[in-house]
Amino acid sequence: MHRSASLSLALFFGLALAACGNVVVPAPGSGDTGGGDGQGEAPPAAEHGDTGGGGQGEAPPAAEYSVQYYPGPDHLLVRKADRELDRCVQLSAITPPLVQTGLDIEAPEGWSAAYVLITDRAADCEGPAGTSRGRKVSVTGATGTLSWEAGPSDYVLCNITVDVTATGRGEPEAHHLFATGLSIGDDCP
Repeated sequence: MHRSASLSLALFFGLALAACGNVVVPAPGSGDTGGGDGQGEAPPAAEHGDTGGGGQGEAPPAAEYSVQYYPGPDHLLVRKADRELDRCVQLSAITPPLVQTGLDIEAPEGWSAAYVLITDRAADCEGPAGTSRGRKVSVTGATGTLSWEAGPSDYVLCNITVDVTATGRGEPEAHHLFATGLSIGDDCP
């Protein structure tokens, strides 16, 4: 019975991802956008620190962004897998909105940031929501904006833009999620 319940749950998450979209969008300049036509923009230089002597250093590996949408109640999950720092940063937004302390993130009307999660394992950004294996870092605050354009249905969100900085207890630096042009669904212009 327990194995059957686990299989059912795994199947549910797989179908939800297939139906609602799971788009992986590498940061700009890294090529393929993973099936959508949206692209992340180059993160500010401060995101990965100074490259050394006069900016002549090698650019760090690009972060990979992905977005997922779960209906009823509606959740949007934006993830950033930072391979250089081996961190997964996840931002969840929900409607109807919730009031969360420590989060100062502007979201579209009727939505709010539900949580920001940081783990010490970049691979945590690859599985379904809630399946992290890494150590969770206590988020001490997050500020920024999350926005998008409505698509042809409630389940299509186009041109998702995220510009959020999150700080975590014990982390050597703040984590910056910065991407534009992310989309859920194939019906985006």
